[in-house]
Amino acid sequence: MSGAAIVLLVVALVVVWGGLLVSIVALARRPERTDYPHGWQHEGGPEDRPDEPVEHDT
Repeated sequence: MSGAAIVLLVVALVVVWGGLLVSIVALARRPERTDYPHGWQHEGGPEDRPDEPVEHDT
């Protein structure tokens, strides 16, 4: 293996494993959003809410 290939391998490993570690740390600090905007507490879909228009793709 040439020197350039080893450097590229190390860079790729740092990017992949570094991204994984950063995402794990970010999820550990803020695991789930608990404050949602008003009106999104309803569990059903838009078909269950008669006061809002239902939009369908055609």
